[in-house]
Amino acid sequence: MGATVQDLIQETATIKGAQPIPVGAIRPEKCGRAGRSRHRPRPRRSSGRRIHEDPGNGTDLSQMDVEDVIKVIKAEVGNPQLQQQGFAVLTSKADDPESHQEVARLDGIATIVKAMTEQHQGGELQLAGMNALEKMTSGNPIHTRSMVDSHGINAVSNAMSQDLSKADLQAAGCKILCNVAKHDAYCQEMVAKSGAAQAVLDAMRAHASDSDIQELGCHALKEFAAFNAESQEDIYMRGGIQAVLRAMETFPQLPNLQVMGCGVLRNLAACNSQQQQAVVSRGGIQVVLDAMSAHKEHSLMQWAGCWTLFCLCVHNAEMRSEVYAYGAARAALKALEAHRLEARVQEAGCWLLKELAEHMASCKDRATFSAAIQAALKAVEKYPGNQAVEKAARTALQKLSAFDKEGWVKMACLGRCGRLGRTATMRTLEAIQE
Repeated sequence: MGATVQDLIQETATIKGAQPIPVGAIRPEKCGRAGRSRHRPRPRRSSGRRIHEDPGNGTDLSQMDVEDVIKVIKAEVGNPQLQQQGFAVLTSKADDPESHQEVARLDGIATIVKAMTEQHQGGELQLAGMNALEKMTSGNPIHTRSMVDSHGINAVSNAMSQDLSKADLQAAGCKILCNVAKHDAYCQEMVAKSGAAQAVLDAMRAHASDSDIQELGCHALKEFAAFNAESQEDIYMRGGIQAVLRAMETFPQLPNLQVMGCGVLRNLAACNSQQQQAVVSRGGIQVVLDAMSAHKEHSLMQWAGCWTLFCLCVHNAEMRSEVYAYGAARAALKALEAHRLEARVQEAGCWLLKELAEHMASCKDRATFSAAIQAALKAVEKYPGNQAVEKAARTALQKLSAFDKEGWVKMACLGRCGRLGRTATMRTLEAIQE
């Protein structure tokens, strides 16, 4: 015969190490189908976490932890709405360091990229995925490298090209590509090889009246081109100079956009005669000078403008003549005078004066030449311990002295001996005489 209910309970108690239960203590009416217990069975838990149900939209992922959200994104390939909700949850957790660690441990960035790649339709899904990637790659080297290794650059560029009309999607794409390019040289190289510059330029052209996208696009292009000849050539060949100058001309009132635009021009033109010529022939000198004039009090604009003008003419005698003819020396002097307390402006302005020294001397512009000498000496006086400023100022004085037939530079140095001090004066004079 089969075991009775009493036998099973007795056996269970013995296995668990409990005391044997007297048979008489078990009441038959509590064990059979006819018996009705007052206690309802407890619901089984699913891994200790509850999945909330939303009657209108299905599963609600907002209360789930990172691990479960990533599992849902992986499992729900044919459910873009649920994957989109998962992306939004990960975006909301992006500021939490523990969530960042979990995303890295579970390869969450690759999961997002794969979901975006598999789901070719639906701009909302792509936007949600890009918002998550933008938050997670911002300042996070692990996530940034993971995105590059999982072909995320191509996923973002493709999403941008497939839905050019969506401004928020284009903005998110520019931010992500900028985050990746400025992370390190390897990531920047991967951006260059992917042709991401085309996606950014397409976004800028499609949203020419959107100042945010113009600024974000310029920022991304600036990072693409920084010390990377391949990206510089790619941006140039795709019409990047024209796109950047058009953005600067369209929004002259926005100093941050002007600064980013100058950054692109600077990185493209430095020591590249072909691209220097392209910027100058398109009217780039005047655009930069207009930006400096419109934002006199903005020190970052003055710094960016001086460096850009320097890069447009360095190692190029023909371009030096053009830059000087537009009044760049006077613009540099105004920047140096207005921002005496900004070391970076002093450095950039002195380097620009160095490039224009010969033209100031040959054009017999004595007032500008004398002002340039005094500006460089003031920089030396103001920043005696700043090597970058000292080098720029003394190099400018050296170049000015080389074209000074009347000895004005030496006399000016001796005249400021009291302010500079004996040591600084001697070092400056030594630099002039080299």
